[in-house]
Amino acid sequence: MLLITEDDPNVPDIDGIANIWQSESMLALAVQHDVDGDVELRITHEAPSSSKIILLFDGILPTSRRLVEIETVYLDRIAGIRTLTGELPVRIWGDDPRQPEHVVIECLGLVELT
Repeated sequence: MLLITEDDPNVPDIDGIANIWQSESMLALAVQHDVDGDVELRITHEAPSSSKIILLFDGILPTSRRLVEIETVYLDRIAGIRTLTGELPVRIWGDDPRQPEHVVIECLGLVELT
């Protein structure tokens, strides 16, 4: 899963060893492979209440266009997150530290989903 913050993103060096990779304009997160089934994605203002998921990422995504697009590795657009500012505080939660099947993206600066 890719979170893209700029029109011409700099792709991080995805080494296949870690499960999260980041550049100044993209965050890549390893999720369950599509041959193993669909990934359930939820985007929200609040931290999840389930004890079955863990924090995978906690940081700031800079975006001069105030838009973060979420795409698959095949570059299929899943959603867009419009932000209040050029810096979006984001936490990503999942049910597995390596390849989560259930993912929650907590956006504190979320204005609307597109």
